Amino acid sequence: MAANLLRKAGQAVALNAIANWTTLIGSFLSIVIIARILTPEDYGLFVMALMSVVLPEVIASGTLGDSIVQRKELRPGHINSVFLQSVMLSIVLWALLTLLAPRIAAAFNEPSVVPMIVVLGAILPIGAIISVPSAILQRDLRYKEITVIDILGAVIAPIVGIILALLWRNEWALVGMELSRRLVRVCGFLYFAKWVPDTRSSWFDFQELIRFNLANGISKILQTFDKMLPKTLIGMTLGSHALGVFNLPDRLYQQAAQALVAPFAAVSMPVASAMQDNRETLHKAMDSAIRMAALLAYPTFLGAFVVAPSAIPLVFGEQWAPSVPIFQIYVIIGLRAPINSIILGVFRGVGRPDVVAWITLTSIILTAVLLAFTYQYGIVAIAFSLLAKHAITLVLSTWLIQRVVGFSVMRQILAGSSAFFASSVMGIAVWLFMAFVPSGEHPLLHLTAAIILGALVYPIALYFFMPRLGRHILRAVRIFVSGRPREALQSVRNAIAQQDA
Repeated sequence: MAANLLRKAGQAVALNAIANWTTLIGSFLSIVIIARILTPEDYGLFVMALMSVVLPEVIASGTLGDSIVQRKELRPGHINSVFLQSVMLSIVLWALLTLLAPRIAAAFNEPSVVPMIVVLGAILPIGAIISVPSAILQRDLRYKEITVIDILGAVIAPIVGIILALLWRNEWALVGMELSRRLVRVCGFLYFAKWVPDTRSSWFDFQELIRFNLANGISKILQTFDKMLPKTLIGMTLGSHALGVFNLPDRLYQQAAQALVAPFAAVSMPVASAMQDNRETLHKAMDSAIRMAALLAYPTFLGAFVVAPSAIPLVFGEQWAPSVPIFQIYVIIGLRAPINSIILGVFRGVGRPDVVAWITLTSIILTAVLLAFTYQYGIVAIAFSLLAKHAITLVLSTWLIQRVVGFSVMRQILAGSSAFFASSVMGIAVWLFMAFVPSGEHPLLHLTAAIILGALVYPIALYFFMPRLGRHILRAVRIFVSGRPREALQSVRNAIAQQDA
């Protein structure tokens, strides 16, 4: 039973990774093109409007569906109760958002944001409809269907965004791209889940879900508020240009984390829910997830830190050069992602979203205190304060997961240590190349060569820190070059299975 679940979870991770990497590529290409058409001010105005909708969306549809995934015994009445609550909340919150739009715009001192807030409010009912079929597919680990939906969204939405950016050349192109992505998702989830909305539910169904929903809802609302706080402060005090400059690194980091870490985090909640009574198997799954996420995330983040000063102005344009130090701070923050994101999913999976709420509340307090001392010094100082906050909360969350499920802090650290050291060697090699090999008149070729060097050095360094896995990876590279990709992939899979044993 446990072995079958782990195998199914592994397949889910692979499929989710395909979807997220496709999304990353599509999103990155669209950001590159649109960032060269629009200005930081355009992005700043869009972010102001989107932030106004994010918290209501979490309340209406971002929390209730988790109870469908987490609950062991699920009845149709539970599903219908979640749907009814989501739809009613979304309608009420959209109406409230429309009424408050002028006040929100006044707080940002940007009257042009008002119609954008009203239009983006359509995200709320769309999200309410998505929440139930999405949860059903996640509960059953049906990530093949989710992968198809995400790929469609990753292809269609960027195309819409680029076309609108070329036609309108203003922030409304970003609004159109966001809405098109949500519409693709709602159509896809309804089609694959084969779920028909139903209103037959009872007060008893509601009561059975209310305890988990309240704790989970509070934790997610706090998490969203924590993420919004820095951007809200920047928008209100430093304006749309500063917000746009700050948002680009945040967006790039979020997309990278979504592709590298989210596939493992996405299945951590349903897997932990199924294994909550079998701690030994749960620990094995957590160890494997952290190690594999680290193998992908650490070299990407450390490599991005080194090449960012050259890459961002070259790829996005010189107007985005002030984003470089902020992006570098964000990728340092990203080093916590393999551990932290999986831990949070496990807390919810074992029925302890209250722990996530306490961690997030601590994070909000730290954010508020640190921002109070740093915001007047600019957006780079704000980014440093976020780095300090994340370091403190990582220590707290790793200690709490040890207390709740018995997965030791030392085991959490050791799971990703080899990947970290190998990535550090790679980062030093790339930095030496960037520093001492002149770019001449071909900066793009210079950047490409640095990235290729990093891709070659990392598996070699990994060989010394994880010899068994390193040998299999090098062997897989040789097999792949010889024209046998399936055999190469199987070689890596065997190495991972042996590493987990």
